Amino acid sequence: MESSNFAEQPLPADKPRAHVVAFTSGKGGVGKTCVTANVATAMAQKGARVCIFDADTGLANINILLGLRPEFTLEHVLNGEKSLRDIVVKTRQGVAVVPGATGIASLADLDADTCNRLSKALTELEADYDYFLIDTAAGVADSVLQFIESAPHAFLLITPEPTSLTDGFSMLKLLNNRQYPGSIRVLVNMVEHYQHATETYRRFYAAVNKYLDLNVDYGGFVARDDGLAQSIVKQTPLVELFGNAPASRCLFALADNLLKHVGGRESEVGLADYWQNVARETANLQPTGNRHNQAKDQALQAGPVSQAPDLTAPESGIAELAEQLLTAMQNQSADRQMLEDFSGRFMAGFQGRFGRFPANFRTLLFRWLEAEDYAAPQLQELAGTLEALYMAKHRQPLHDAENGLARLIVQCKDSETEMRALATQMREAYLLAFGGDVFDARRELLEAIQKPAFSEAHYQELLDDLGRAFEQRFKRPYRSKSDLLLASTMQSLADMADEELKLREQADELSNGFRQLNQRRAALLAAVKPE
Repeated sequence: MESSNFAEQPLPADKPRAHVVAFTSGKGGVGKTCVTANVATAMAQKGARVCIFDADTGLANINILLGLRPEFTLEHVLNGEKSLRDIVVKTRQGVAVVPGATGIASLADLDADTCNRLSKALTELEADYDYFLIDTAAGVADSVLQFIESAPHAFLLITPEPTSLTDGFSMLKLLNNRQYPGSIRVLVNMVEHYQHATETYRRFYAAVNKYLDLNVDYGGFVARDDGLAQSIVKQTPLVELFGNAPASRCLFALADNLLKHVGGRESEVGLADYWQNVARETANLQPTGNRHNQAKDQALQAGPVSQAPDLTAPESGIAELAEQLLTAMQNQSADRQMLEDFSGRFMAGFQGRFGRFPANFRTLLFRWLEAEDYAAPQLQELAGTLEALYMAKHRQPLHDAENGLARLIVQCKDSETEMRALATQMREAYLLAFGGDVFDARRELLEAIQKPAFSEAHYQELLDDLGRAFEQRFKRPYRSKSDLLLASTMQSLADMADEELKLREQADELSNGFRQLNQRRAALLAAVKPE
């Protein structure tokens, strides 16, 4: 790899540098952004100061997943309008996010001044955080590879799907060719259990070790979890919404490993160092293009002239250029990655020129979804993201309450357990939102008693259950008002009986006293009587 890698000549720093970790993938739909958001949240819960750098080209999915609506993006920083601190937004869990949005797309072609501006802004921001987690775009575009190069630590996400494994292999191949010196760990996502994860990793590692002679470490796994779709719709990290879910336990373990193994030593280089090196190299390049474009130009010049048609000739119209490109793609051994890179740049150029995507883009999108043959969890994640995007854009849910409830009921109608769980969740949500129970327990009980099916036996069972519940709650047996009145009357009668007994005893004492007085009187009279 060329000299812009993070390991070359770090800048002198009088401030501590944040640890930089990139999360990337060879293809989309493997859960990279979800993992980044949840790991950052788990690390923040353990006291770490974490900032997510959104480098996901144009999609800004991290904002949607975390329920954020940033007013400014990185583009305002690159244009000199705002500082990084101005655009940073924070989640309620304390995770900071640098919104990337469309400003990221041009990072592969920044001039030296803009690179210097970005480096300076990052230097100021690095002292505020312990960790920078970079959420890259999927694929192997130059901007993606540059962000991976800027991080001393990288996690490559794969799934058991063959397309994910092949695209992940392509990513490693390019990083190997660019001599990426950082540590790469493979994180296996959307697996059933640990054995499934290790089997997938061994299969992937065998191919990498055989064909690339590259050592990649096992970085852990994240279990497949049905709660993920709910967390996306609620725009709340899974580790906060369902902390004990299988995937959450995996994500907490990954956060612990990052804090222990990455955070356990001081970072020698920061994110700003990389972009400062890029600025130095860019300043030395010819103004006609960056280092990658120059390499491509040299390759074209080395080949036969007939193989490189003059696409800039004035007589070549757009239609003719398009036909030449299609013909070359069909008849020549074109590099797939080069064509994918061109397709992305063409779409970005079309949108920049006309302010929208091509009219047939929607059809192409549906064809892509059908051709990808996504597994159920990936489609759930995609659908949840679309629903969250609709809510963020239109400030209202995609489905109204009545239709949404009907969909949930239909989904759970064949399972009493699922239906009961749904009712419980809705009741808890009502309590959280309005501070009271949606049900009036007293009214529900009285209405149930009035139903014909409610027998005297049921009534007696209910009384027994209520009695036991009362004793458990108040630590004494339950007594009704009549029971209390009877007990009070009995106590009064007992008290009266005690008083009567005391009065009789007092009367007996008085009687004895009178008797003794009479006896003494008689004795006195007898003593004074004359003989």
